[in-house]
Amino acid sequence: MKTDKEAPVTKPTLEEAHIKERNSFKALVLSNANYFGNLKDSKLQAVFPLSGNTNYESLGCLGYQPQQRHLEAVVYLYQPSGYGTGICGAGTPEYVRFYLSYDNGATWQDQGLTSFQAHNIPEGTEGSKRLEYAVSLPITPNRKLCIFNPLIKARAILSWNNPPPANQPNWNPIWGNVRDADILVEPRRFIFPTEIFEVAKTKFPPVLSEFMDLDVPIETKTKVLGAAELAEHYKGTDVPPARFAFKELNAFASGKTSLTAEAFTKLVPGIKIDPNIFDILFPPTDGNISYEELKCIGLDPNHPDTLVGVIQVKKKAGYSGGPCSDGSREYVTFWGDFDGNGSFETCLGTASVRVYDVNVPDAGVYYAVRLPVDLNQYRQACQKGAKVVRIRAIMSWNSPAPCANPNHVPAWGNRQETLISIAPVSGAPAGKIAILGGIPVSMIYDAGAIVSGNPVQGLTTPAAVFATNNLPPDNPDGNILTADGRPCPFAGRVSVQGSPLLGSSYKVEVIPVGGGAPTDVVTKLRLVRDDGSSYDHLANPATGRFDYQIFTQNVNSLLAQWDSTGDDAWIVRLTTYNGAAANPFALQTGSDSHVVQLDNTGPEADIEITSGAGSCGKFGPGDVLSGTFVARDKYLSGYSLGVEPNVNDPGEAIPSPSSGSVNTAVAPGDNWTLDTTGMKPCGYVIRVVASDRAIVNSQGVGHHASDSAGFCLDGKQDD
Repeated sequence: MKTDKEAPVTKPTLEEAHIKERNSFKALVLSNANYFGNLKDSKLQAVFPLSGNTNYESLGCLGYQPQQRHLEAVVYLYQPSGYGTGICGAGTPEYVRFYLSYDNGATWQDQGLTSFQAHNIPEGTEGSKRLEYAVSLPITPNRKLCIFNPLIKARAILSWNNPPPANQPNWNPIWGNVRDADILVEPRRFIFPTEIFEVAKTKFPPVLSEFMDLDVPIETKTKVLGAAELAEHYKGTDVPPARFAFKELNAFASGKTSLTAEAFTKLVPGIKIDPNIFDILFPPTDGNISYEELKCIGLDPNHPDTLVGVIQVKKKAGYSGGPCSDGSREYVTFWGDFDGNGSFETCLGTASVRVYDVNVPDAGVYYAVRLPVDLNQYRQACQKGAKVVRIRAIMSWNSPAPCANPNHVPAWGNRQETLISIAPVSGAPAGKIAILGGIPVSMIYDAGAIVSGNPVQGLTTPAAVFATNNLPPDNPDGNILTADGRPCPFAGRVSVQGSPLLGSSYKVEVIPVGGGAPTDVVTKLRLVRDDGSSYDHLANPATGRFDYQIFTQNVNSLLAQWDSTGDDAWIVRLTTYNGAAANPFALQTGSDSHVVQLDNTGPEADIEITSGAGSCGKFGPGDVLSGTFVARDKYLSGYSLGVEPNVNDPGEAIPSPSSGSVNTAVAPGDNWTLDTTGMKPCGYVIRVVASDRAIVNSQGVGHHASDSAGFCLDGKQDD
């Protein structure tokens, strides 16, 4: 099987090398920011006009993983030198800044900057060979209901050794290039009650708000279409049965079903099966790439090492349904030839992305797959040279290539091969957040997570426990055996903890999920040594970075403490650098991000006596008091009602209800009653206490609110 790959850009077809200007790049732009004339609005005179040079590097592909919400770009490195140092040195950064456009390119929204370190690696770039890297950026684009067009535009700007400035989508790189792509944003799988009326273009009846919680989304159905339904769905189109009934036909032809041929044809009545169907399902040489094609693969060397593939989807139909359905899957399986014998003996795993029928533009829609891989066993000391490995990837629509067969020919799909460079032992990706807000990050839902139709990103999972005591945060009655396991948000001071990386420094930033500039977290830390003593640890005021401390100087592995405010979702990002915090030229070596949902607003509590003389009124023994109360919060833990002072016998002076864990109705709320029979004459208050589930200051749970209403129980019964 031949490799379906765009013709490699060979050295003679590239821009001129300009070796002198490349080697002196930093000094030249320091002497004159517009030395190369790429700054259109600069008053400085250009000395050596140059922009968009791709002799050394270029952006090969740009795609998006809509279910995981990651923008991915593949970068080609062509030359054996021109990147600063060899693999044992610091190298030079290749920066990529990403943008999104929701109005077909009229305006662009900056999504952020990422990078990787490039080195002089002759082993992977001799002759016509090239190394292929990838960069990844998690994003949170605006999501729509599945009935609306899910396509938007993305842009990536590659720039060597010179970061593209923020909010300048038309900026021209000197060394590098710009690439645009149409991408699909995964639709929402839930709808709020008020939106139903917006879709129907009718007015929302206000009376519904009296007995419906308008803030609770309703899960939508995601239908999986079978062969018979797809046959009807694609009637009158050019989508053949070998495409829409591929799963069923492949299972039948492979002997994976016990159906007879007659029984099978009844699944798709009236459909004529091509007599050459076996050759279509099991092509001897190349797969069909008329619907989709794997265009690029590469390795993101940042933490964790991740293999990336970018797929071009070419047609409007043939993907098993539109965005309101379950669609279909594009699978990419990766193999590595780690011993260099050409056999691709090591299967690294399979990644996938869900695709749909959409109104595809002429240039296609670009998806991405991403597969985190553990490459530590293949690292070697940098003194032995670069570890260059050939990678093979096979894309197969709706049926993954078998891991045991690196020579598999897919019916629908193709194969790509490339060279990657595995970072040496000293350059292994590092820097992880282990505990966030007192909770292990594995017990906090990732960005974009949906459970039972509800968004839960940044909230704790049902199995969550505090890292220091293994107690569940949602434990209202104090019995760990009956903990409720409901999602909990975070509030107050959010601690960030992680293992030290000796000789490195780090920065912690927080970024609003809805978009906005990162804010450095530089709160003074009080670290604890292994002998129990403590000391203050400060961030460098110029760089905003802390130096990692060895374990004996920081037994709690405390990295940062963020004093949060508000009730939004935020990204907490840890970035590590290969030098001291005071070194402004230290290079980024990795990053790790997690989302936390904040809830710094306490619950609502109110109680009123509405019977008899009302609040502060006088009542006689045996009277039944009644009233209304409110106990509400988006993350309500529970509420209790009680009478104070506690001067009565057990079983007396107990309101009904006395407790609950579900929000009451909005004001005036739910009803309560209190039978005063047997109660001692006294001045009393009836109190409601409401608590939420917020993890406060990384160690406690719950904001609390209360309200009370007084009454007097006279010793004499009124006539």
